[in-house]
Amino acid sequence: MPGELVCWRNIANSALGILVLEDKLVQKGLVKILQAIYEQDFINDSYGFRPQRGCHDALRALGQTVENESVHYMVEADIKGFFDNVNQEQLMAFLAHRIGDKRVLRYIKRFLIAGIHEDGLHRASETGVPQGGSISPLLANIYLHYTLDLWFEKRVKPQSRGYCRLIRYADDFVACFENKADASKFRQEMEQRLNQFHLEIAPEKTKEFEFGMFARSKAKARGERPATFDFLGFTHYCSTSQNGKRFRMKRKTISKRLTAKLLCYKAWLKANRILPTAEIMHKTAAKLRGHYSYYGVTDNSKGISSYYWLVMRLLFKWLNRRGKRGCYTWEKFGKLLDKFQLPKPRVTVNMFV
Repeated sequence: MPGELVCWRNIANSALGILVLEDKLVQKGLVKILQAIYEQDFINDSYGFRPQRGCHDALRALGQTVENESVHYMVEADIKGFFDNVNQEQLMAFLAHRIGDKRVLRYIKRFLIAGIHEDGLHRASETGVPQGGSISPLLANIYLHYTLDLWFEKRVKPQSRGYCRLIRYADDFVACFENKADASKFRQEMEQRLNQFHLEIAPEKTKEFEFGMFARSKAKARGERPATFDFLGFTHYCSTSQNGKRFRMKRKTISKRLTAKLLCYKAWLKANRILPTAEIMHKTAAKLRGHYSYYGVTDNSKGISSYYWLVMRLLFKWLNRRGKRGCYTWEKFGKLLDKFQLPKPRVTVNMFV
């Protein structure tokens, strides 16, 4: 029966579901049904795990909002262990608002309570949305649609004295405000709202701060540095256009993300240094293209260039270790690069479109 043959393992302290073929087929069918129902309900500013939407769309919407609207304050927030703390009974109650077919509800419930099989022991899952299945992101979106999105649209917006907008990608979201009082009120009430549905914000990733057209000048007058914030892998900061006449919100790769990706590449090189040189170069080219396709956005040319040159240094170091120390020179490495033509860093995503 669907939902009873799920195998689980623990990765990065989160339960990841490994589904059997039958469960995958059933979940894909349920996803089509739920998407047909909820896509017309979801707000436009929800970008995570939806058809024809992605991280770059959320980043683009955020950039256009901060640069073109009266945004002077922001609230950055992240929900602590969201997928592990979703209340299943509340989720089923949300689903019952739009789904009348009891069979569909039973199938979804079976997936939720399938449990965790780890180290030979089976443990029932009484809370959370199991990660790993195709239906999990959609169920997460439905939960946040009712707990956060609708609340913001129907309560926060009407009660705000100035402009405000919430942009969400999965459980990661930022809220833009014109007035400080509105931002402070949202910051306080948002935590209370989430607590009502058994969710908590991560204090280290949640803050209220001044941001926008006048943030730099105000911070400079106080002798401080203007605030920055992280969202979807990028650090956002206040700047100006190339001619210095217009305010711009720019973005760069989060330094911790850059370091983590380089460590992953180094570990891969160390484990695969005995592979043929051609295969190493082809794999490296694929990794570079993947990095550029996400991080190669407007204003981040320096970030992707740094990644490219640091990858080159690691590649030279580990290729040099395959023979006698010092036998591999930069001149030989240059000829290797001429032969395989690794992709050079370039901006691939336009944030102005």
